[in-house]
Amino acid sequence: MRTALNAPRTQLNDVKCIFEGVFRRLYRQRNIVVHGGNTVAIALDSALRTSAPLIGAGLDRVVHAQLIGELSPLDLAARAENSLSLAGDVLGPSLTDMLETPGS
Repeated sequence: MRTALNAPRTQLNDVKCIFEGVFRRLYRQRNIVVHGGNTVAIALDSALRTSAPLIGAGLDRVVHAQLIGELSPLDLAARAENSLSLAGDVLGPSLTDMLETPGS
C-alpha cells in the first residue's frame, strides 16, 4: 500500500497490465472453446478461476454506477481512464477518491 500511495500511477498501471493479461487469457480460452470446440484445454480452469472474480467485481461497479450515479458504462470507463492518467498528479483525484462513484 505504501508503494501505491507513493507512486500511484506506476502501481495502477501495473494493476491495469495484470487485468489486461487476465482478460487476454480468458479471451484466448474462449476462442479455443468457441472456434476449436475444445473444452478440456489445460489453461481453461485457471483462466476462469482468475477472471471470474475480476469480471464479477467489474460488473458490480458498472451496475452500481448506473443505479446510484446514473452513469452509463461508457462514461464510467472514460472517467476511469481519465483518473488513471491523472493518478499521482496534483490536479488528479486522490487514490482513495478513485473508488467513489459520482453521485453516491
